[in-house]
Amino acid sequence: MRTPEGQSTISFLAKGKLAAFCLVAFWLLAGCAEKGPVLLDIAYQPPVKKTPVSSTVTIGVSLLRDERGLPPSVIGKQTVTSGLKNDLVIQGTVADLVTAGLKGAVRAHGMTAKEAASWDMTSEGMPADGYDLLIGGEIKSLWLDSESVPFKTSLKTSVRLKIVIGDAAEKKIIRVIDINSTIEQSVLYSRKKLAAALSEALSAALDQIFQDDVLKKKIH
Repeated sequence: MRTPEGQSTISFLAKGKLAAFCLVAFWLLAGCAEKGPVLLDIAYQPPVKKTPVSSTVTIGVSLLRDERGLPPSVIGKQTVTSGLKNDLVIQGTVADLVTAGLKGAVRAHGMTAKEAASWDMTSEGMPADGYDLLIGGEIKSLWLDSESVPFKTSLKTSVRLKIVIGDAAEKKIIRVIDINSTIEQSVLYSRKKLAAALSEALSAALDQIFQDDVLKKKIH
């Protein structure tokens, strides 16, 4: 049989747990209801399992064109239950972000990456400056939709790239590749998880370039 004192102690502990739960819930909901642009840190993620590549090939990487028809730093939209909508943005531009990611992917796959001049993706306009192959292209889509309800955030990413590869010595285009990468998942909201989802989709898209059979023959 519980004494009044014991009942008081149990009641106090229960109230303490409830207060802690409410505090956590408030913190989570407050995180989902940020106001104003939400800044995310997106970056290329090298493959966990790397295939050793012995290559002396140097690849010039030209700045990719942003053809999304959107402000250059906007990468998505966040919507919460209340109807509040915020832009998801990055520091800098999407063109710089994807181009930097492409350079990282070149290095991750065992080759040397070199910054190349602007390229109009024609064989006639191909700049030559100390590299074997030249990669340029267009960003058709780089986008993250985030819809949040209490304790759940649904994410949808879309990355679409048009990649053009040229042979610098022969001054000709050897490959045009259309790349798509999407991810859909449900998570507990945090900026890091939003950034991780789009970083994963971008990385998967860039890694697809190096699975192309024509490019493989050139770099091995």
